[in-house]
Formats: sequence, C-alpha cells, structure tokens
Amino acid sequence: MHLTPAACSDVGRRRETNEDRFAVESELGLYLVCDGMGGHVAGQIASGLATEAVVRAVKSLEHVPATLTERLRYAVARANQEVHLEARENPELAGMGTTLVALLARDGRVALAHVGDSRAYLVRDGQIRQLTEDHSLVGELLRRREITEKVAREHPHRHVLTRALGVREVVEPDLAEMSSCAGDVFVLCSDGLTNHVADAEIAEPIGEEADLESACKRLVDLANERGGEDNTTLVLVRVEDSG
Repeated sequence: MHLTPAACSDVGRRRETNEDRFAVESELGLYLVCDGMGGHVAGQIASGLATEAVVRAVKSLEHVPATLTERLRYAVARANQEVHLEARENPELAGMGTTLVALLARDGRVALAHVGDSRAYLVRDGQIRQLTEDHSLVGELLRRREITEKVAREHPHRHVLTRALGVREVVEPDLAEMSSCAGDVFVLCSDGLTNHVADAEIAEPIGEEADLESACKRLVDLANERGGEDNTTLVLVRVEDSG
C-alpha cells in the first residue's frame, strides 16, 4: 500500500494572519496540522516551532527500533519542550501554545497523536468517524452529556482549550494505533473547518472527488462561505493499493 496526500491552508475571512501550520512528509509517512494560539505573532511561532520539531524528531528516530506510537510520543514531547522553552525565554511570547494532530504511517499501520481541538477523522466506505476527542471545555461538557452538539456549536467558551502543546513543561498527548485499508482517507484539520462544516459534509467531497486537492479546496471554500471566522487547514491522506 502507499499513501496519497493533499493539503491546504487558508487564512479565512476574519483573520489577518494564518496561525495554522501543516506538514506533509511522505518519505517519513508523517502528516500533521498545528493551530497556534497566543495573540500577535505568538500563535504563528508556536505552530511553526511545533511542526518543525515533530518533523526533526521523527527523522531522528528513523533507524531506532520503536513503535509508531513511541515515535509520536517522543516527537510530541520534543515539540512541547521547544515551544515551552521559547515562551519562557521571550516574555512577549508568554502563554503561547498550539494544538497538534499528527499521523504516522508504516506497513499498513497508522498511529495518531493529538493535543488540543484540531481533529483526526477516518472516512471509510463513505462513512466518517471522528478519531480524536477535543481537549476543550466544550468537549468535556459534551463527554459528560451536559450539553448537546447543537449547543456546543454556539457555546461562548467553545474555543477554550483544556490541553495545548507548549503551555506547560509536560503535556500528555492522546495516542492511538490502528490498521488501515485500501480506500481509507484520513482527515487532519484545524477547528476552522469543523466550526463551520459538519462531519457528514466533510465526507461528501472526499467521496465524490477522485482528486484529493479538489476535495481540499471544496472544504476550505465551504468553511469560508459560512463565515471563515478562523484559519482553515486540512491534510487528507488516502491509503491506496500499490498493486
């Protein structure tokens, strides 16, 4: 099997800068999305540092015997360390951080690492399934069934994170590993997409478009048509039979 990726990132209609970053490192089997926070340029710096640190860390483990999950755990720890140290050494960056959702694939296996409210989905046979749980105040309320999905979409504190990379000295990512099948499409995205586009609507263009780049564009355009209140970034990764 081999992986076919596509990615795009758009500033949206309300923001002047894009604080999202993504990486497509097909030689490593690594794909990720980061959504920075912290105001002014801090969000951009946090997401950029984290993205670069994860890529470097995964590269450094290329010849080390470790599972996919172990590689991602190490990479997230290194990224957290770098962002946190940069914020400590530069007072104007105090409090900066970033979400992160990363996918590492090899030999038909896929591992995910996740901190914050950027998400990973799996689209299989036309059905979409969310693979991550938001580390946010609203996410906690949903898990406790104290609010409904409809209320969550308009909740005044829906952007308040309970976990982010770089804010504290140590962060614990959610980690998972699974098998993949030919035809699977993994979706990594920032909340600029999911704030405006429902899960079933994410699956629709992925199922209809043979070209993943076209699917990316349709989804970004839809988020912008509905307000584009935030930066929108997504990475699509299709699993294909090499035969």
